[in-house]
Amino acid sequence: MSNKKEKNYDDIEMVVLKTTNSSPELNFIKNLLDENDIPYLLKDHGIGGYMRIATGSSLYGTDILVEKSTFEKAKEILNDFTCDE
Repeated sequence: MSNKKEKNYDDIEMVVLKTTNSSPELNFIKNLLDENDIPYLLKDHGIGGYMRIATGSSLYGTDILVEKSTFEKAKEILNDFTCDE
């Protein structure tokens, strides 16, 4: 039996950091998160995932999700580079 604490992936809570329809904005945010070692998931709306693969963009929008425990850090990093208010 191992004393090492294992991470249960069922207990991870993901929250939406931002929703975007813009491929340049999506790539910019992905790069910011990658550079700061913040894991994320992308969730496309409707058939947006297929559209993004076929055309490089989606009219339906893409949610960028981060772990709840990293949300504040991710939001702060994003706010440092954007003017959304």
